[in-house]
Amino acid sequence: MSQHLFFSVNTTMPFILLAVLGFFLKRRKIINENFVAQGNKVVFYFAIPATIFNHIYKADLSAVFDAKFLFFNVAWLVVFFIAIWLLAYKFMNDKESVASFVNSAYRSSLAVVAPPLLVLLFGAQNSHGADENILPKGILAVSVLLIFSYATASILFAVHETKTRKKISVSKKNFATTIFFNAPAIGVLIAIAKNPVVIGVVVGLIFNFFGWEFVTASGESTFASSTINALAGLAMPLAMICVGGNLAFHGFDAKFKYVIVSTMVKLLFMPICAIIFAYFFGFRGNDLAVIMILNALPMAVGAYVMQAELGGDSYIGASVLMLTMIFSAFTLTLFIFLFRAFGILI
Repeated sequence: MSQHLFFSVNTTMPFILLAVLGFFLKRRKIINENFVAQGNKVVFYFAIPATIFNHIYKADLSAVFDAKFLFFNVAWLVVFFIAIWLLAYKFMNDKESVASFVNSAYRSSLAVVAPPLLVLLFGAQNSHGADENILPKGILAVSVLLIFSYATASILFAVHETKTRKKISVSKKNFATTIFFNAPAIGVLIAIAKNPVVIGVVVGLIFNFFGWEFVTASGESTFASSTINALAGLAMPLAMICVGGNLAFHGFDAKFKYVIVSTMVKLLFMPICAIIFAYFFGFRGNDLAVIMILNALPMAVGAYVMQAELGGDSYIGASVLMLTMIFSAFTLTLFIFLFRAFGILI
C-alpha cells in the first residue's frame, strides 16, 4: 500500500507545487489576472490540442480491441455526465455555476495521470501473471475516453457558454426537453466544431487512420513533431500556474459547497457507482480494476482550462482541481488496497 501511496503523491505533487508557485507569483504581483487569462488561452488553443493530437495519432487503436469493455466505459461516461448535468440543474440554485460544477465532477485526468498509473499496476514488472493485454486495453480505453470526454464537455459549454453568445433559455421544469430537443442545434454544433480540442481529436484520428507520421525516411523526428511535443509539454506547467493564480478562498458560501460536493462526486461517487455497474455487467478482475482507476482519477487539467476559457467559473474549476489532486493520492490508494485485499486486482 505504501508503494501506491508514494506513487500517487509523486504523480500529483508536481501539479500541486506548480499551482502553489502560481499562487505565490500572483500574490507577489509577478503575474496578474491578464497573465492568467492569456495563459489559459495559450493552453486551451494550442497546448491541449497538441497533447490530445499526440495521444490519438500515435495510439494503436486496433492492437487490443474489446468491444464490450470499450462500450461500457464510453456508455458509463456519457450516462454519468447526463445524470450529473440533470441533477445539478434541478438542485443547484446558482444556474450560472451548473456547467462548472458538472465539468469538474466528471472529467478525469486521462491524458496525464492515467497512463503512468496503469503502467505501475499492469506493466510487465508488476503484473505477476496478469493478462498481458490488460495494459494496452487500458491505454486504448484512455484514448477513446479522451475523445468522448472532450466531446461531452463541448456540448455542455456550447449550451451554457456565456462569453460569445446569449445562453439558451431553459426552464427548470423542462430542462431535459429544452436541452436535448429545443436547443438551437446549429449553434451548438458550430460551437463544438470550433472547439480547438475537438479539432485536435479529429486531426489526430485522420493522421491515425492514414498512418501519417512526423518522421524522416530514416525514422528521425522532424521539426513538426518537435514543435508539437514542445507545445504539449507546455500544457501542464502553464495550466497549473494559471490554476494557482486563480486560487482564492471565498468563504463558506454556496460556491464553496459546490466545490466540496463536486470533489466528493469526482473522487468517491463516480468510481463507486462505476464499480457497482461494471460488476453488474459482468466485469471482474483486472478489467474491473481498470474501470475503477479510470473513474477515480483526479479532475483533468484540461477540464479546468476549458472551463476558464469558455466562460465557466474559474474559482470552482481551480479549487476542485487542487482538492482532487491532493486527495486522490489517498482515495486511489484506498481503492487499490481494497481491490488487492479482496483479490480483484491480480
